[in-house]
Amino acid sequence: MSIKALLKKNKAVFRAAQAARTLPYPLLRGLCGLFRRACGIDRRTVYFSSFGGMLCNDNPRAVAEALHRLRPDLRLVFCLSGAGKRDRTLPDWIEAVPRRSLRALKALSTARVLVLNAAMQPWMRRFPGQRYVQTWHGDRGFKRIRLDVHPGRASYLREGAWIDLAVSGSAFGSRVFHSAMAVQGEILEEGCPRNDLLVARPPEVAARMRAALGIPDGARVLLYAPTFRNSSSGGAQDATFRLDAAREALERSTGERWVCLTRSHELARGIRAGGAKDVSGVADVSALLLAVDLLITDYSSIGGDFMLLDRPVIYFQPDRGSYDTERGLYFDPDESPLRVAHSEEELLALLSGPIDAAANCRACLAYFGARETGHASEAVARWIAERIDGD
Repeated sequence: MSIKALLKKNKAVFRAAQAARTLPYPLLRGLCGLFRRACGIDRRTVYFSSFGGMLCNDNPRAVAEALHRLRPDLRLVFCLSGAGKRDRTLPDWIEAVPRRSLRALKALSTARVLVLNAAMQPWMRRFPGQRYVQTWHGDRGFKRIRLDVHPGRASYLREGAWIDLAVSGSAFGSRVFHSAMAVQGEILEEGCPRNDLLVARPPEVAARMRAALGIPDGARVLLYAPTFRNSSSGGAQDATFRLDAAREALERSTGERWVCLTRSHELARGIRAGGAKDVSGVADVSALLLAVDLLITDYSSIGGDFMLLDRPVIYFQPDRGSYDTERGLYFDPDESPLRVAHSEEELLALLSGPIDAAANCRACLAYFGARETGHASEAVARWIAERIDGD
């Protein structure tokens, strides 16, 4: 159990810890205001943040790469902390600034365009003259978010009014932007930028990933990638089924060798599972998915991404009742085309039988009203380039 989960068991201690976290907020807010008044708007700077500065990845990274190709003259700043600062894959045209440093606060306050994939922190704001692009980090997930969980919350409504462009990969995702974020700006339904790679499917990327992970030639890959739970946020997650039993079922049904990988949500720290290699440290999830043959998830939007490859996806949901109570679901998975297992017995039965993956993926993508053009990164980059020099 994580420290955060332990704190939550003692409500008084948890409230005190939460209050302590907010102590720097007035200072951070004030410094941003000072930078804005002193420096104005820098029309050459675009500020990026992925998962609050954890890594240089996901939709913001894909947009940054497309924008650099289109406008190499622009200054692209990425807010990074922890492992993100040690990322050796950062190109030299990305300027990395430590999270909450003076450099980061100045870039955040004076950049012409802000590109984020998660909510703004309570102390952050969009200043007049700035443009705010929200890509979010999941388009076809289950769990309710923001206003759909906390109706009428003022900070959520305020941020929704600041968003100039929301980036969506489906009709489902666009509806969530409206209901959960109260987005008043434009919604660009061209796809999730990170998924452009999955639409293109370059074989060399899959080969490099397999080599980097040490996957033997000829072996097929099962990935288990669950979302986080409030109880495990900040700590390691336990696998909810036996990975070795899943691998054995696949090897019996296919006659081939299988390798098991696990990847946790960004808010968790790895997965405890026997017979599997944890690859939670792989930042580029899209490249990882190209090397995967079958995905098992639970309520994560990663399943909606993997469907683009026409490969089998199974949703393992043995805790649906408690999870629905914790967060609430947007739809009943059992009334959708999704392939769902509620117990390990059901999961192993699905793995032991034939799966018409392509037909199932097409049905699921149609259910969500998916629109993944493969050019979402370029579309967002063009939107930014067309407005960065204007009023």
